[in-house]
Amino acid sequence: MRTLIFASSVLVAFSVSAQNADYVDAIINVDEAAMIRAVNAQGSSLTDLTFNIVAPGTVGAPFAQVASQTMYLQYTTVKGAAPDDQRQISVDVIGGDFPAGVSLSLAAAAAGTGTTGVGQEVTLTNSQTSAVLLSGLGSAYSGTHAGQGIPVTYVLNYATENLDAATDGVVSLQFTISNI
Repeated sequence: MRTLIFASSVLVAFSVSAQNADYVDAIINVDEAAMIRAVNAQGSSLTDLTFNIVAPGTVGAPFAQVASQTMYLQYTTVKGAAPDDQRQISVDVIGGDFPAGVSLSLAAAAAGTGTTGVGQEVTLTNSQTSAVLLSGLGSAYSGTHAGQGIPVTYVLNYATENLDAATDGVVSLQFTISNI
């Protein structure tokens, strides 16, 4: 009987000190991201758009308007905590001058997956060289394939009587994604 009592007290002592659960912390780090690139309709990197303002074929006629062109801004953004929880995409003229009598309108439409913001139409001139093209962007992405991204349509504005061929040249634009 002594052996039975001793064995039972060992079992009771073992069950009281046995560990029934354990835990592990899963540490999850999320990178904040704000990346952007300009691409053409085929999804290839874009470095320039060319607009040719061509003389009319008939004497006495005005210069015809140049066809608009569309490019895409592909992006990935993961926002941070307030106050850095909303982003915008701006456009800035960083080099060159518009030819006399010419301005450039850019219209953006929000696109992508997530909080894609609100696109706007802006007009750039030699005196208006910076504007917000899209606001309210949160955590979102555009896709990487042809036709994916924020479509930005460029329209040249001019009247024949205000043009000066001696002032043509290159205007460099920079697109920036940043916190609001």
